[in-house]
Amino acid sequence: MNNNPGKYPVVSHNGNGNGQITLHHIYETLEKLIQRLEGEIALQQTVIRKQLQEIEALKADIENKENAATNAVKKLEESLQNVEGNRQLINKLVSDIAHYQNDIDWFKRTYEKRSIWGVIKDKLMRDPNFK
Repeated sequence: MNNNPGKYPVVSHNGNGNGQITLHHIYETLEKLIQRLEGEIALQQTVIRKQLQEIEALKADIENKENAATNAVKKLEESLQNVEGNRQLINKLVSDIAHYQNDIDWFKRTYEKRSIWGVIKDKLMRDPNFK
């Protein structure tokens, strides 16, 4: 007689009506239970190994992406420094061009539009020893 309403009977009778539990039946039931649990454990361990591999792969992906982001930031900083240096160089060159243009204009006014006698007169007038 089985009073256990569960899926598996915990104990059984030996069939002779006296209600004694056979030791052999208990060992069989325990062996089946052990095999089933070992199968579930093996399956869970396989799942855990696969998940650990996925975690390691994701960690590697994260590290690669972090390295790529760090390298991109470094390149951006270098580019910004280069842009600033180029801007300063361009400003200096524009200033030099303006200065050279003023020099050219002075030479044109002095040597193309004035006579040589006017240039000599200006030189002598500026000379403090001439008076």
